[in-house]
Amino acid sequence: MVSLSIPLQDLQAFMLVLARVAAILFAIPFLDSRSVPAVFKAGLAVAASIMVLGQARVELNSFPDSVLGVFLAVAAEVVFGLAIGFMVKLIFAGFQLAGQLAGFQMGFAIANVVDPASSLQIPILAQFINLFAMLIFLATNMHYWFFKALVDSFRIVAPMQLEFQQGLVQPILRAAAGMFIIALKVGAPVIVALILTHVALGLMARTVPQMQVFIVAMPLQIVVGIVFLGLSLPFWAAYMKDLFSQIGQTMLQMLRLF
Repeated sequence: MVSLSIPLQDLQAFMLVLARVAAILFAIPFLDSRSVPAVFKAGLAVAASIMVLGQARVELNSFPDSVLGVFLAVAAEVVFGLAIGFMVKLIFAGFQLAGQLAGFQMGFAIANVVDPASSLQIPILAQFINLFAMLIFLATNMHYWFFKALVDSFRIVAPMQLEFQQGLVQPILRAAAGMFIIALKVGAPVIVALILTHVALGLMARTVPQMQVFIVAMPLQIVVGIVFLGLSLPFWAAYMKDLFSQIGQTMLQMLRLF
């Protein structure tokens, strides 16, 4: 008969590692979808926790004796993981906002699709840019760097050593403000082109009153938007790659505040 013996200290460390890893994985844009089965999320969290526990070599100097102390330790790990996952989610929210702004200018705001991640109706162009960003994230192997930063988080801030400081809110606020900056940078080519198109149509309506501008405007906006959308894809790919490469630095900045 085979018996499995696990030291209590390793089991306690695994529990805290699992709390942080599960909170991060459940909050990032790829796995927060309702369409992803909960069993798959739990299995991935357990597998990633085992990997992190072996790579980071997490060791606990002490463990709470009371139930309240254990609850606070697990809650601190969960809050820390949710904060990191929220920072990553804000980047993709900026891409989705860019699609909403550009789609509104193109007249695609009425054409909505159901987002499988949130089960909400969003403009079709926002869904396109969001899926394009996810493909760039996976194609450039940035998910490997994400797991590397996850392992480094336990090397820098071990479990039971979290200390919430007053400056923790500042990077989250900067990331929220950066979401609007990302939206403007990504959607700027299409938005600016459509604004100039509106100005040109306005001048034509004043100079040539016989022309039915409202009939010409809608298909022209769609054509101009699609053309500049196609021309912007290579530049979006380069910008998204540089932006994703900064995720690890953002996580390390968060770690210094804990």
